[in-house]
Amino acid sequence: MKGALRAMTVVCISSIALSSERGTPCHLMRAMAERVTVFYINPPHSYARARKQRVANEEGLQVITPTLPTTFRFLPRRWRRWLVSLLAVPQVVRRLNLRPPVVLWSYLGELTLPLWRGLKADVLCYHRLDDYAILLPKDRPLERAIEARADLLFVVSAPLQEQYARQGRKAILLPNGVDFAHFAQALREEVEVPKELASLPRPCIGFVGLVDPLWVDTELLIELARARPQWSVVIVGPTKKWRLPPNLPPNLYLLGARPYRLIPSYLKGMDVCLVPFKANAVSQAASPLKLYEYLAAGRAVVSAPVPDLAFLGSVVWCAQSLDEFLSTIEEALPLAHDPRERQRRLEVAAQHSWQQRAQIALEWIEKALMNSSKQGF
Repeated sequence: MKGALRAMTVVCISSIALSSERGTPCHLMRAMAERVTVFYINPPHSYARARKQRVANEEGLQVITPTLPTTFRFLPRRWRRWLVSLLAVPQVVRRLNLRPPVVLWSYLGELTLPLWRGLKADVLCYHRLDDYAILLPKDRPLERAIEARADLLFVVSAPLQEQYARQGRKAILLPNGVDFAHFAQALREEVEVPKELASLPRPCIGFVGLVDPLWVDTELLIELARARPQWSVVIVGPTKKWRLPPNLPPNLYLLGARPYRLIPSYLKGMDVCLVPFKANAVSQAASPLKLYEYLAAGRAVVSAPVPDLAFLGSVVWCAQSLDEFLSTIEEALPLAHDPRERQRRLEVAAQHSWQQRAQIALEWIEKALMNSSKQGF
């Protein structure tokens, strides 16, 4: 990666526990830890849960999990936050070995402001992953308080960036990215397609990810299968949030959740991959991880019109209605395994690695630190 950075310590207040399989905070902080020291602060856990979810430190990245006798979910929100902060913040501060300058990188979490005050961080960054005003309206006051104190605002989509612009604030576009090397394993000859997928009739039209009807157009997936009984429409991912209707078409296969390490092998067995998001305010503020992961696996992709398509060029087909998805998938199928088209997808995906996203974020932080040091004289 280009550019030398000054020594700094990044303390990440995450909204999810560190895991190799989950979410933007985990992937982005791992990439940052290749350049600078990162402390990853898990959300507070109860003693019992913390024992089950112990995570080892990694090179450049140290994990801290505040532990509590209980998470106090039976208390009113305001009291719970006060108690959690009172008990968790001293634990975190004691375990931090900070080398200045200190950068606090925050997601939407109750520890952010208490730690910001306790650490006296040189720069506070807030990374907004979704439109929480819609998703978590009860947490909007907390988000506003973090936004008000943030030196840098990062957002995953242009609509979120435009929201801040209307408020007269600058936000930096930092969409999701991809662990390119992991998903490119789908192209290795020695990687075998799982038997449960390899045995299905082709073509295989696939969706990989959490099936949450708030985002995913489940009716579209069902109707695709009904309209093309010769296709295998395959869903790999949890379906707990989806109340399954009766009489699903026989060519719609629900394989359930699979380990992250195996996802490239499942992608290898798919001809066309889908991002079948609903056209609503929630999806229009999102940045689908799966979009980049499909491309890094060399798969042909048909997606609903999400904001990321603006900078992915012509390597992704776009569709909205059922008829458009059907015709576009049929257009994509003959090119699904074309070597030139696959290479184009890989070249685009390689430009959106987590390392590239970390580079952008750290360069903005470097500028903010330089500005703050100048103002200190």
